[in-house]
Amino acid sequence: MRAQLDLDVALVPEQALAWPPTVCVVIDQLRASSTLTAALDLGCPEVVVTGSLEEARRLAGERGSLLAGERGGRIVPGFDANNSPAELRAIGVGGRGMVLSTSNGTKVLSRLQTMPAVLIGCFMNARACAEAAVDEAGDRHLGIGIVCAGRRGRFALDDALAAGLIVSRVIEVAEARGRSCQLTDAARAAVRLRSAYPDDIAALRESSSGQVLISLDAEADIEICASVDSSSTVPVLRSGRPLRVETRQP
Repeated sequence: MRAQLDLDVALVPEQALAWPPTVCVVIDQLRASSTLTAALDLGCPEVVVTGSLEEARRLAGERGSLLAGERGGRIVPGFDANNSPAELRAIGVGGRGMVLSTSNGTKVLSRLQTMPAVLIGCFMNARACAEAAVDEAGDRHLGIGIVCAGRRGRFALDDALAAGLIVSRVIEVAEARGRSCQLTDAARAAVRLRSAYPDDIAALRESSSGQVLISLDAEADIEICASVDSSSTVPVLRSGRPLRVETRQP
């Protein structure tokens, strides 16, 4: 009999707060998860995440780090970059650290920092993140929970689509390693939802977050964020003050 791996999805972040110790994968598809993945891909050694603009400015000044962030999808005045993988690619990071402040994703990471392992996933790193999650779950004898950051605590289509992709990748990885997955209804629903959208870019454009980016003339981010399995980087959260995200080492 094959070992079983429990696999759940929190379609809104509040649902994850009731979970027992779990290997969590946090998704803020448009755009914090994708921005964090892109920053580490570009050679950023670590990203400090904070919800406070004042703290972000202070930490960036103390550390000599790039300062990135948004409010309502728009770059914060005086910051080096928006919460934007396209902007980071354009300016480069030059091996510097970064401080990132967003209106949503950083809040969810802060609330889950006591979980045994918190990975950050998106379309870009879906397979790599699934492999890391299965490894962590096996090492710790725990289940996997995928957490959609949502928008203002509510369901977000873009996050759920990415959750469906990562659930599918976790199933593939687990089966290749001789394990079967026990899915909750929410996990099954996420997979079904993504299968209803054959075009990832069109699906992301249709989401509320995608519509905001289109209104801000930031469609380049949608295309980058829709690039499935384009990155092997898996950001991992390091708890403490300040919260830090760095590349998970195999």
